[in-house]
Amino acid sequence: MSEDQRERSPARRRRAIDVCAEHRILREIPDALLREMPLLDEGTTLERRHEYLDLHDPARADFRAEGGEAVKPGQRVIARTDVSVEAWEELRAACDRLVHRRALPRAS
Repeated sequence: MSEDQRERSPARRRRAIDVCAEHRILREIPDALLREMPLLDEGTTLERRHEYLDLHDPARADFRAEGGEAVKPGQRVIARTDVSVEAWEELRAACDRLVHRRALPRAS
């Protein structure tokens, strides 16, 4: 592949399966779901009032962006809009288990 072709072809977006060994939160989630969980690229601005989950901060679990935040180098963030309902619920449940938080029913 020439240098021009490498520059034109978009980089493959990393997925949770690519970093599962680095994050305890992902260890009990089935590989099939991890393959469908894209990670936001470094520098991506989080959209105001959209929901995200930071794999480095399971105690925070899912959070709503205030606007203006961006994914920092090395940070692993998943957007709720990028995954299925099943995958999102698995992520939230994994956070709860990891920090020994009793799971409460949440509105969709």
